[in-house]
Amino acid sequence: MALRAIDYKFDSNITRLPSYNINNLNIGTLIRRYTDEVESANDFIGPLKIGLIRPMESSVPFPGIFPHIITFSSTIDYCFLIDNATAAPTRRILMTTFNRETGDFDVSGFITVTFPTNTNHTVRGFRMVLNAYTTGTVGVNGTTVTGSGTLWNDSRLCVGSRIGFGSSISSEITDWYEISAVGSNTSITLTSSVPSTISTGTSYVIEDLTALITTVNATATNGGVFLVKGLRYELFTTSGITIPAATTVDRIRAAYRLNDAATLTMTSVAGNGINEFESWTSQNVYCINATGIRIFMFNIRAALTLNAGTSTSAFILQTGNQAVTGTLSLLNNGRVATLGHGPGASIPSLYIVTTTRVIRCALSTITAGSTTFQTDVMIEVPPGGSSSYTLTSAMSGVEYVGSIDRLIVTSTGTGGARSYITRYNTISQAFDHLFLVDTKQIDQSSADSSISAHPAILALPFSVWAQEGVLYLARVGTTAANNHIYTLVIDADETYSDNTNQIIISPKFSLDAVSRLSTLSVRNVRRINPETFSLQIEPYSVFYRTSGIDNNSGAWTRIGANGDLSGSLADNIQFKFSFKIIGDTCIPARLLGFSLTYEDGNTDSHYIPSIEFSSIENNRFAYRQTSLFIDSLPTMRITIYNADTNIMVLTDTTSAPAFGTFEYSTNNGSSWLTWSTSANTVGNLIRYTASSLPDNIRVRVVFNRL
Repeated sequence: MALRAIDYKFDSNITRLPSYNINNLNIGTLIRRYTDEVESANDFIGPLKIGLIRPMESSVPFPGIFPHIITFSSTIDYCFLIDNATAAPTRRILMTTFNRETGDFDVSGFITVTFPTNTNHTVRGFRMVLNAYTTGTVGVNGTTVTGSGTLWNDSRLCVGSRIGFGSSISSEITDWYEISAVGSNTSITLTSSVPSTISTGTSYVIEDLTALITTVNATATNGGVFLVKGLRYELFTTSGITIPAATTVDRIRAAYRLNDAATLTMTSVAGNGINEFESWTSQNVYCINATGIRIFMFNIRAALTLNAGTSTSAFILQTGNQAVTGTLSLLNNGRVATLGHGPGASIPSLYIVTTTRVIRCALSTITAGSTTFQTDVMIEVPPGGSSSYTLTSAMSGVEYVGSIDRLIVTSTGTGGARSYITRYNTISQAFDHLFLVDTKQIDQSSADSSISAHPAILALPFSVWAQEGVLYLARVGTTAANNHIYTLVIDADETYSDNTNQIIISPKFSLDAVSRLSTLSVRNVRRINPETFSLQIEPYSVFYRTSGIDNNSGAWTRIGANGDLSGSLADNIQFKFSFKIIGDTCIPARLLGFSLTYEDGNTDSHYIPSIEFSSIENNRFAYRQTSLFIDSLPTMRITIYNADTNIMVLTDTTSAPAFGTFEYSTNNGSSWLTWSTSANTVGNLIRYTASSLPDNIRVRVVFNRL
């Protein structure tokens, strides 16, 4: 049989999964095909590259931490960071955009928040809250917006927010206007006129953007929880707009302080977990006070009665104090989530981390005065147990990744302590994944241009946020050498990629006259960066199927490292590629192409026909061996067809000949030996003599492996 090959370079038309087309390259929404404009041989496909931004190297140096991500469109994420500079009476919020198509960051700018308490603040928690109001319809004339079926005043919408017309979807709005007054449920005034009258019955969207900041203060009773209301994206500029402290007026662009009492008792706040939006008048935040644990609960949508920018109107309750094991983290601690697994499955809960524990508090247990609100705990158990990896005893943050239903538990990074991605359990099971290492690579802009970025620990903790398959990691540093924000496509990790569809499925390949599959050889980038800076990239896996291709229903079989497919036979075949992301460097593999080899129904490629030693009168067919079988000589088969009708008239095998005789010669036909495995030598002659064949027919003969 002849050896045939299919060579493929991932250059088909693309279909985005979960849509599917057997003729196209089917890839997940976070998989990209990259083109090298200089050398096409470097074109590759793989998960979105690691993104990187350097806030301390922007036009206004900014040590940004505690990322909070808001999805604006299918392409653009807004990434907000809070100031980690030396404690001061003001704090800045930086906004950047991340392009999911290109993997690039772009700095938009910052705002400076002036707190009602004008003493030095250190941020312990940070969240951004965005809700879109789209109820009813509007008409607009000049600066006057008139609503129909709207409840703007009752919904407590803010002056300073932005409004757009013609759609209820923010990403479809091209022109935004700032709200200067909310006069009633049906009346809004704009700061600038619309170019032409907008007819009644038009759809619209108002974006209510608020920052939630928790701080500790040089004067203990001056910290606490702060709301910055009336924000809009256009405020974030490279020159920086200052947001004033509130005074006596609610629902304007200002920074408001929410106290639990006339004199703050929540003086050691460690972070905050914000609950899902319930209504325009109800959304709760849970602030964690680091005295053991005491939880303070506020409604950030409550009407505020103010005194010098401070209000107790939003305060709901505080628990009693409950002791913890380990030391409570002070880095944005607390995440409200409803997991789909484990003891907290389907139960809205607040997850809190200490250096040795993850604590779950079901929201229903957080009641006034309670000292038993800790529902259960998960202790640190590295994969393989503490005899495989040293306990960090330095866990510093917890985040929930809804797309894969897992918790991310970060560490302080001290001594190279690693981080985890895991299910929540209370039975001392090992965590699912370790990730991140301390390679000491410093990703400053002045670094060698051939180095590829990756999130090295650098003995510092990461603060993280997961948004629709992308993990944002902000290293908690304050200098250009250590304050960086990275992105990883966590949904593309092969443990979860079948469920998230972040995989590659090749087109369907039809094989011509195949008799035996041989080998799949995948070409990939073996290392990243030049030799001096070489880094190990994460592995990938390859699978194939030969059925269920047309409707994407067939099961997949993993292909081993040697690419061997010799146990398979099919007329059609398809391949799937998955990637490891959660690893040491987290740098995804880069695939260049692959080659599939198979043998067709013709004479085996190890032999060529020998006319000299064949004889049609004697029903004899001879071949000369031209290449060596690497393993032992396989069982061979001869098949004789009627050349005119293509009907088989005889088939016989070397292992059990029934209709003729197999022989071989080591001396160019001078003598012939009974067939044996010793026949596996280049130059040997092989012949088969049939006992009989039908008279008066032309024959076609195929000699190949069984």
